[in-house]
Amino acid sequence: MYLYKNLAISALATSFFSPLCLAQSSPIDDVNQSSDKQPAIERILVTGEQVDDPTRVSSDPKKPRLPLPAYDGAGFLKTIPGFSIGRKGGAGGDPTLRGLGGSRLSIVDDGQHVYGTCGGRMDPPTAYIYPEAYDNITVIKGPQTVKYGPVGSAGTVLFEKDRHRFEEADTEGRASVTGGSFDRQDYLVELKAGNSDHYIDMDINQSSSDHYQDGDGNTVQSSYDRQNYKFALGWTPSDETVVELAYGRSSGEAEYADRANKAREINNENLTLLVQHDFDGERLQSIEFQAYTNENDHIMDQFDQGVNSGSNVRRGTQGAHLWADLSLHSNLMVTLGLDYMDSKHKGRKIDPSVDNGLDDLLSKPFNDNMHYQNSGLFVEAELQLSKGKLLAGARLDHWQTELLVAQGGSRTDDLFSGYTRYELSSGNSQYFAGFGHAQRMPDYWEIMKADADSHSEKAFDLEAEKNSQIDIGWLYQGKIDISSSLFYGVISDYILIDANTSKTSAYNVDATVYGGEVAATFPISDYWSSQTSISYSHGDNDTAGTPLGQIPPLEARLTLDYQYKQWSAGLLWRLVAAQDRVAIGEGNISGQDLAQSSGFGTLSINASWKHQDSLLLSLGVENLFDITYAEHISRSGAGNDIPGSSPMFQVNEPGRTAWAKLDYTF
Repeated sequence: MYLYKNLAISALATSFFSPLCLAQSSPIDDVNQSSDKQPAIERILVTGEQVDDPTRVSSDPKKPRLPLPAYDGAGFLKTIPGFSIGRKGGAGGDPTLRGLGGSRLSIVDDGQHVYGTCGGRMDPPTAYIYPEAYDNITVIKGPQTVKYGPVGSAGTVLFEKDRHRFEEADTEGRASVTGGSFDRQDYLVELKAGNSDHYIDMDINQSSSDHYQDGDGNTVQSSYDRQNYKFALGWTPSDETVVELAYGRSSGEAEYADRANKAREINNENLTLLVQHDFDGERLQSIEFQAYTNENDHIMDQFDQGVNSGSNVRRGTQGAHLWADLSLHSNLMVTLGLDYMDSKHKGRKIDPSVDNGLDDLLSKPFNDNMHYQNSGLFVEAELQLSKGKLLAGARLDHWQTELLVAQGGSRTDDLFSGYTRYELSSGNSQYFAGFGHAQRMPDYWEIMKADADSHSEKAFDLEAEKNSQIDIGWLYQGKIDISSSLFYGVISDYILIDANTSKTSAYNVDATVYGGEVAATFPISDYWSSQTSISYSHGDNDTAGTPLGQIPPLEARLTLDYQYKQWSAGLLWRLVAAQDRVAIGEGNISGQDLAQSSGFGTLSINASWKHQDSLLLSLGVENLFDITYAEHISRSGAGNDIPGSSPMFQVNEPGRTAWAKLDYTF
């Protein structure tokens, strides 16, 4: 049971401490010396990006990476140490960072807050995001920012697009196509054209897959088909100003192995206006204003299975922010900001006694379920010191929430969040230590659970969750790159979801979480290199004296990479320990613990070839030995009921999966 845990620890010790010994025997000055090695090409990323700035991980989503190029935001985050994804099927995975999932992780889609609609989390915010269409993805671990709307107590993920002015008339773009096992097909086209005054930015993508099979050849209900497009018109009257109006739309459908309902529609439509301007003034450096509106429309039903059951839910969100960057002193930068968000959830469903089928569902009126309004005010500051720098931020959120079903009611909450962090650079090393406090409003999914004391009512009286967390770390850049990040959090009024009662309920407990991530990249020879990463999270329900549910086990990744001229190849060995610290039936809005889980190990291989700067072909085979396994954070397989399938306790991961991807840049 503990085999993989021991293997992971041994592998980490071998891969992590060996390069440290190498570093001690090699002069640091060698790092900057010229080399006659062949220039490295763009290798496939297999452990995700290391922390390159205290508490932050930044990644280029256009680079090839393992696992199979991600179809949605959750699939991309899976490549970053510290993240786990709760699998339901092929789509709609729910991301968890350091054992904290759901609304504890703030997802910001190019400035917008886009919330899911489905009560069963068929469409978490990441389901509407095609990562490759963005220019940068940044993960801020822990409550170490207050800038991007309501604070994510586990962390904040920014999916961002770049804006720039063309100096002269020009056109640039890229296209990619991906094909793989189980009829996986992806297409992407990006085009940007303009001159010194205007530009147009367009991206269109599509992704689909049939049901996959696990290592035993069992069919897992997991098909999906999704299309996304976005058009933006920009005005750039000067190098200092950008005004952009953008419209986006996505539509899709999916089937899942953990439920009978099919997602007939998972649609999103959004409109944004962005204004950015840089100043030459001594104090005011820049301002940014963005306003947005978006609506999700989701239909789930069993009509195709001959069952007269279906519902349609929608969620509309409007918001805006205004940020100003100030230089108050030569060594003091301050950002002031305010933001506003209004979000309303509504739904309709058929009454089987009088309605029949999709047409009757679509003819019924919508009923409002819940209405959120949030106003936020924040300040963030960065002070340069003689040694290092000090960063701090504070935020006040005013919430007005109205419950429009069950017992009904309204509530007003004023929540405070803040952080402070010290960063010190010394030689090739950078050290940081921060303390953050985040207060989080109960979300739609938590409030819609049954009240623990009265199952006929909703859990509308939940206390706001309060996470006080310490984050410390060490970064080293040299011949060997090392990043380490540790955290310890005390959570008062943690909102626990309990499925052990007659109705799944939500109530507050006190909890403690701790753990961290370590990663290292080091050369072996002129053409060979290796990467290692390890992540661990631990959670306790302090009120009950039991483990906290939905905490992922210890995980290690080890890679071996080869690069020569335009060629690269590599392998990834992923080791995941058993998890015996469980709370059966308890967890969060994404899922609850089902049982203890066994450890496993998988091997994947990859290769790529690059022609000049325009063409890149990448190939991969994942789960090379076709093993059958499920992640610890995985949904029940009780809904997997299609021809060619067998009952499964949890939703198993895909078996051997081969894929190829072709990128063309112009």
